Amino acid sequence: MKVFLKNYGCQMNEHDSGRVKDLLASEGFCFTEEPGEADILLFNTCSVRRHAEERVFSRVSSLKALKERRPDIIFGILGCMAEALREDIFIKLPHVDFLCGPADLDKIPEIIKRVKSGGRHLIYVKARKSGKIPEFPDKRDVGRNAYVKIMEGCDNFCSYCVVPYVRGEERSRPSDKILKEIKDLADKGVTRITLLGQNVNSYGRGLKEKIDFSNLLKKIDRLLREIDKSARNLKIDFLTSHPKDAGLDLFKAMAMLESVSKKLHLPLQSGSSRILKKMNRGYTIGKYKKIVKDFRKIVKGSSLSTDLIVGFPGETRKDFNDTLKALKEILFDSAYIFKYSPRPFTAASKLKDDVPQKEKERRHSLLLETQKKILLSKIRNPSL
Repeated sequence: MKVFLKNYGCQMNEHDSGRVKDLLASEGFCFTEEPGEADILLFNTCSVRRHAEERVFSRVSSLKALKERRPDIIFGILGCMAEALREDIFIKLPHVDFLCGPADLDKIPEIIKRVKSGGRHLIYVKARKSGKIPEFPDKRDVGRNAYVKIMEGCDNFCSYCVVPYVRGEERSRPSDKILKEIKDLADKGVTRITLLGQNVNSYGRGLKEKIDFSNLLKKIDRLLREIDKSARNLKIDFLTSHPKDAGLDLFKAMAMLESVSKKLHLPLQSGSSRILKKMNRGYTIGKYKKIVKDFRKIVKGSSLSTDLIVGFPGETRKDFNDTLKALKEILFDSAYIFKYSPRPFTAASKLKDDVPQKEKERRHSLLLETQKKILLSKIRNPSL
């Protein structure tokens, strides 16, 4: 049977899609880039922003005619949308056969068998009851770059964020399993690995072994030094760091360890301390600037990127101007800038979404234009 697999969303979703693809390949399925050629159409989805959900609804709806021509074709919605929206998906997309949340992706071969046997509108979601993190199958298809998940879930409950509700509680993989996976990837010729977690800086909490993220990086670096000479060129990136947990131990490890990238993605979200408090971010703009100062002082030749949200409930023009000011002062190397949209389950979804859409778009455009100017200035003057 041929499978069409479309991925939406973040690097964590890309990792999960890769695991699904390798799992199905080990079961004898093959893959196609053409939906019309497929027997099974799978969409691994994101719920972090409403726009991402709208893209999925539009795409899957546009393929409804395939189901009408071939009733035996199977449609599955995977990932965060399945966990967040559940039965509502079947109302909007009645031709979808099953939903599977992030914690149940290993069950996809079983789910497909149930659908082939006549099952309809099946739901597999259990993020809030998740335990261990599933492993990749032994036969893993890789190129030069690969993702390694070191942890899953989040306990921060930022007021705008749906991740704790769709990815479950925070849990870390034992370091020996991470090291084994990295060794296997290096043996297969991978040269760059990105460590993934909703908040990598909280890695190790809840594990029996006493380890934190900076010490995990040291273990990985030692491993790479033990590997043959060609594999020692393998580099380590990581995503994502929460500012409230990023500190001197991490920065010293980044500066000292040759294999570890000097890039840090540190989401600011807002330049207003008042809005940061409403977002439940756990830091002020002053604290964030101090973290950035420490990072740039310790990690020479570093690169800093961030996330920003405009139009959060109650964001005044002064709050926005504080964000604009922070953007100009900190001089990020890149910034991902988004318009706020209410997410299910979250505390912010109970607040009035009171910033008009046109004003959100104005603020969004202004930040984008400002960041473009910063980037051009950095290209002309790399010392900035």
